[in-house]
Amino acid sequence: MRFFVMFLVITIFAFGVDKGDVYRAYKQKHYREACTLGAKIYLYNKKDNDFLTMFADACLKVDNINRMAFPAMLLIRDAAARSNSVYFLTILYQKKLLYKSLIDGFDVSNYKFPTTNYILSKIFVKYAKKDYKKFRDVYIFKDDTDINKRYEMSLIKDGGIYKIVLKTFLNNSLQKTRIYW
Repeated sequence: MRFFVMFLVITIFAFGVDKGDVYRAYKQKHYREACTLGAKIYLYNKKDNDFLTMFADACLKVDNINRMAFPAMLLIRDAAARSNSVYFLTILYQKKLLYKSLIDGFDVSNYKFPTTNYILSKIFVKYAKKDYKKFRDVYIFKDDTDINKRYEMSLIKDGGIYKIVLKTFLNNSLQKTRIYW
């Protein structure tokens, strides 16, 4: 029994994560790692607005929008934190409404949100304004600033769950694929 307790203590310390690990990953632009590590310790740091903002931003940078909801809801301690919370939750809410609209046919044309620079937010605005062309089940959006860039949005069903697939094309070459659910 003593061996088991000793093993457990050593394992906990060997695999422990602290804020420094998350900050290092973020600073080195290892956003996926910062998002994953942040998820393990955010409840222990729920009063640290800088940490929560960094954690949520890392998750946003790797398109893990669902995970950024937890720190965003805890950003309440000062005006800047609340502004960051609105930013993150606006994007999350736009994604949820877009998801509902694509699957259930829900009309989102009357919804107005603060403007964000995140790609899914821009697509939501274009979709709500019906500023797209539809070919079969694919929605095609033009970029507002680059005539050589376009976005294609569609749904796939994976393991019984619908997912939004957003592809970015530059000069007809696929640049990035994002998947949301």
